[in-house]
Parts: sequence; C-alpha cells; structure tokens
Amino acid sequence: MKKYIKILKHEDIFPNNKIKKLKKFTNRQTVKAIILNKKDEVALVTNPIHKQYLLPGGGVESKNLKKEIRRECLEEINQEVEIVRIIGKTKEYRDRDAKTYTTTCFFGQAIKKSKKDMRTENERKNGLRVVWVGKEKLKKIFSNQNKNLKNGKINFYNIAFNTVRDEIFINEWLK
Repeated sequence: MKKYIKILKHEDIFPNNKIKKLKKFTNRQTVKAIILNKKDEVALVTNPIHKQYLLPGGGVESKNLKKEIRRECLEEINQEVEIVRIIGKTKEYRDRDAKTYTTTCFFGQAIKKSKKDMRTENERKNGLRVVWVGKEKLKKIFSNQNKNLKNGKINFYNIAFNTVRDEIFINEWLK
C-alpha cells in the first residue's frame, strides 16, 4: 500500500483563496470509517449547523487507531463495529490552522447498536446525527457536496477539507 492515497493542500481546496504559506505545522492524527450495516448501507454523520454529510471519525487520543475508530463509531453513529481493513491514508496541509492532518480510514461492519447515547456534549448540542445511505446515494451526496465546494457554497474551512478527503476514501473503497 502506498503511503498516502492523496496529499491535499490549501490551494487544492481553495484555489482562489490565497493564504500566507507557512513553514511550521503541528500534526493532528485522525481516523475515519466507512461502516456498513446489515442492509448494505453506509453510515454518514451530519448536523444542522454545517448541513454536510461526512464519514464518522475524528481526532485520536492514543496510538491504537483501531481502538480510536471504534470509540468514534460508538460516539457518532451509536454502533459497536468490527474493523475489517484499512482503506488508506491521506495527509492534508491546512494553512489557515498551521496543521497537517494525517488521516487513516478503516472499513468495517456495524455489529450492535449501543443502548446509551455516547455523543460528546458538543455533538449533542450541535445536533449530530447518523444517516444510513446506499452506495448510489453515497456517491451522489459527495459529488453534490464537492460541486457546492467548487462553487463556493461551503463556508466552513475544516468541513471543506473533510468533504474532499471523505470522497477520496469513498472512491478508494468503491474501486
């Protein structure tokens, strides 16, 4: 497996929005997952604030990435999951925040719904919810979101990066 499926830079996401080039970045390790349920649907998370659909995942708190993505799936999609394999990694240079994001994406199966709401306080406050979609709808959602991004209709800096990155993982998985 190659080291990164893709390396994304600020100018790839915002070609018309020039930001001063930075020399020093802090690294943030993150995980994402493509999780299938028994109906062959993929879990996406969304909220009424940014109104975009993203793969579940987030920042890691330990070096055990499988443990971290299991925790994120419990939190965001309320599911215990079995991790099947790694789909790949991306690296992003987010100039505005002086951060690089190294993201590992996993593929897994939803095993069991959690009885308890495990969302963080912020996720609850922001109305984070899970939506399960079939593969065709999944492709359409990300195609439309990336068209909206190119047309300047996504105003959240990190969400813009996440939208592009998640579509890269989805396309890699669908190959």
